[in-house]
Amino acid sequence: MKNGIDRLQSEHADFAKLLNLLEAQIRVFHHGEQPDYGLMLDIFYYLTNFPDRDHHQREELVLAKLAILDPSTRTTVDELRQQHRVIAQNGSRFLDNLNAVLDGAILTRESVETPGLEYIAYYRNHMKMEERELFPIARKLLDEDDWAAIDAAMESATDPLFGPQVEERFAGIHDQISRAAP
Repeated sequence: MKNGIDRLQSEHADFAKLLNLLEAQIRVFHHGEQPDYGLMLDIFYYLTNFPDRDHHQREELVLAKLAILDPSTRTTVDELRQQHRVIAQNGSRFLDNLNAVLDGAILTRESVETPGLEYIAYYRNHMKMEERELFPIARKLLDEDDWAAIDAAMESATDPLFGPQVEERFAGIHDQISRAAP
């Protein structure tokens, strides 16, 4: 059975695959070609639903435990919590612009690309910071009882893309990831 940090790191690897696909579609858009808007929306739907509902909630519980167990982590904990909010805000701005394009609005290429690329960069940097600063401390300080309490506080959520069964909406993303895998 994976421990809590292994699970979070595995999910980060999955999210990185999605950010790569999203970035590739933004590059297509940048070059004036037609990106796969359906794929972009599905990636974005996943990233703003499953991670925000499950992954980030689990991390928030880890952060709360760490702040109690080691008060010296409070600055990092506060910064990571703020980053979760910024990721959601950046995502919302990108999604609004993407939906506007799909609804026929005329927007500059930069007004779509910039928020998308900012979202991707911020998300990647956030995951790196967690892996560099949060995860090693959590590995040291959290024991089986802490992880059991975190699991008990979580609603049971099955990952609709990387879980045991891929939801129909995410089949296209799953196929893209499978084709991209070495």
